[in-house]
Formats: sequence, structure tokens, C-alpha cells
Amino acid sequence: MNVKINNQNKSEIDKIIQLYKRKKFDDALILSNKLLKTEKNVPFLFNLNGLINLSLENWENSVQVFQKAIDCDDKFVEAYNNMGIAYSHLGKEDKAIENYNKAIEIKKDYSNAYNNLATHYDDLGKYDQAVKNYVNALKFNSDHLQAQNNLIHLMNFFNPENDENNSIIRANHDIKNIDIKISILNKVSTRELNDYLIKCNQILKKNLKNLSFFDTQIHRRNGFNLNCDRHHKAFNKFKIIPKYCFGCIKVEINLKTVVQLLKLYFIFDQINFPNDNIRKSFVELRPGIPGTYKGLVYCESVEEAQKIIDILEPYMTKLIEKNFNLSIKRGCTEFDIEFPGYKDVKNLKNVLYQDDWFQSEKLIDEEILNGSKKGKKVFNRSLRGVGLSDLLIIHNWLNYAKLIKDESYKNITNEIFFSEYIFQAVKRRDDQN
Repeated sequence: MNVKINNQNKSEIDKIIQLYKRKKFDDALILSNKLLKTEKNVPFLFNLNGLINLSLENWENSVQVFQKAIDCDDKFVEAYNNMGIAYSHLGKEDKAIENYNKAIEIKKDYSNAYNNLATHYDDLGKYDQAVKNYVNALKFNSDHLQAQNNLIHLMNFFNPENDENNSIIRANHDIKNIDIKISILNKVSTRELNDYLIKCNQILKKNLKNLSFFDTQIHRRNGFNLNCDRHHKAFNKFKIIPKYCFGCIKVEINLKTVVQLLKLYFIFDQINFPNDNIRKSFVELRPGIPGTYKGLVYCESVEEAQKIIDILEPYMTKLIEKNFNLSIKRGCTEFDIEFPGYKDVKNLKNVLYQDDWFQSEKLIDEEILNGSKKGKKVFNRSLRGVGLSDLLIIHNWLNYAKLIKDESYKNITNEIFFSEYIFQAVKRRDDQN
């Protein structure tokens, strides 16, 4: 549909777009609603209004407006795709899939719709379907960074059949097939790490033209959902510590060099804990939080944490040797900053759960229940062994090391793929410290 718009209204549409880009969604909505009273047959304007409603989490309103865009132009592919997103937020799975597929039916090479459909299947745990659609998104747009990263994330816990037509799956497969000589039963030399990284880097350069990856934490999950997003949401909104977090005990490992962190990664990947405890290794990017290279093992009691230390310490002593620290703490460091003494496991009564916090938790749970249903992922156990995601995160660690002037990285590699993401993340942290 070709609809003429007068110059004055074109100017108003430009204003709406600028407000939207600046994330002034309330102002953008007021102006677009006003304009729609006079311009009732402009599908682009309905679609823009729908996107503003999406940003304001007005899911039902966005569905109605996207439908008006489609009523004006039944081939408006972006409106079908956006309608799918709105239905995903509403938890209406069949409707979301129907609209993504309609967008693809109209435009066979529409990568955004393939990626959105893939993430929908990904959230539902239908990984074969998710992989198929991520691959299609990349087939029609090899520069679709979101689809690339989504597919790499998925392969942390799902191993698709080798697809020689997709370079990302092929790279993951080839990395997993390297005859790795590194074992935590022996000492790990810097030469072994160097040899291994050389082989991995050859695979990366052969298969990936964009090495951007927006993660700095490598997890080994056991399938249990700690629900940390919910707990942090309660803390950030109401400055309370959720009740669950009073029973969250962690073994924390602090390290001095990126080489030590890489060795800890192999320990976490290969070690077996009696309760298959969740563990992660990462670089510290949070403003105001001390430390650089860290590991965490999640436990349910101080006694369990001490047993983890007893298991872990001999491997640490053999592989990392010195300049590391093992300690037990409760919960997250941010909580202790707000409530000093909370993390001290020698006196767990320093900070106690307050009864009036329960009402705040209820409000958060109601907000989550009534909020978006999109992204409620099925949790699965992480696959063991080095994968593509791990390797890209390790490169982010090496970028971090270079930026903070930790020269140890030179002992294991002379090739680092620059990460703008890490550069900006370290800059933000330094600016806020």
C-alpha cells in the first residue's frame, strides 16, 4: 500500500523516531497516538506505534496496533515478525510461531524472523528446531551477530549433528574433536596451553569472520535454576536480600593472572563434586567490586562448602601452585556492600532476613508473573569439554588481561582477537570506580 503523507506529518514521524531512538518511549507514544488520529492508513506508523508499545511492555496494545498495520498491508513482513515478538511476551506460543512463520512465508530470506523463531524454540527446549532456524538466519545473513551468538550459547548444552554447511556448528565440532592433552591429573604447562590455543585459533579463523562474543563467564550448570535474575531484581528494586539467598553459600576462588584462570577453567570442567555443584569462572567487571580473576562454586551449606574446598585445594596446589585464595562466603558481594557483614559465614546472624521483606518479594513475584513470558528458558546441564563458547570467552579473558596489564597472557599466546565489548566493559568499570 502506497499512502501519501504530508510534509508536516513526515516531520512528526521523524520526531517520533528520534524519541524512540533516545528511549523516550512515553513521549513517543503520546505523539504517535496523536498522529494516528489523522493518519489512519499508514502501516509504517502503526508498526512504529506497536514497537513503542513493545518497549513500554504494553503487549496487548502492541498486538492490536500491529494487526492494524497488517490490515493496511497484508504483506507487511516486519509487522508479522513484531506481532510474533508481542505474542512471545504474552506467552501465546502458537500465535508467536504462526506470525514468525507468516513473515518467513512472505520473505523467504528474512533473517530476523528466523532468529526470533529460533529463540522461541530455544526457550521451549526444542533445540533441533532452534538450531535449524538459527542456521537459516545465518544462511541468509552471515553477519547476523545475534543469531550467531544465540547458536553458540545453545551449543553449551546441546550438541547438534555436524552441519558442514554451517561454519559455527563446524567450528564447535572441530574444537571438541581436538585431541586435548590437558588433564587436571597432571601439571599443566604454559607450553601445553599455548599449543592448544594455536590449534583452536586456526579453527576460529577458518570458520568465523566475526569473533565478537558478549560473555565473560564460563558456567558448568547442573540443570538447576538458581533464579538469580529474580533475586537481583528484588534487591535492585527494594534493597532487600531475598530469603533464598540466606542459604546460598559459595566457595570463592581469587586468582592473580589470566593463566591461573585458564587452569581453573580446566579444573572446573573436569572435576567431579559429590553433588555436581554449579560452578563458574570469570573476570570481574562489576564497578566497586574488588578482584580480577575469580571462580565460584555454589553450595547449600557451610559444611558442604568446606568439603568442596577439601576436594578442590589439592588440584589448585598442583596446577596453580601459589598466589590463589580459597574462601567461603554467603550470597553476592553486592548484598554485603548494602548490608555489611551479610557474607561473613563465621557469623551468619550478622544480617538476618527481615519479616517485612516478604511483602517486597511478593510484589516482585507478582510483577514477574504479570510481566513478559518471553525468555523463560528450560534449564539444562552444561556439556563438558571445551566448546566454541568457552573458547570465545577465553579470548575475552585474554583481552581483559592485556587491558589491565597482566603480562602473563604472553606466556600462553601471542595472538589475541581484539574485543570492542571487553574494551568498553573495562572502560565503564574503570570510569565508575
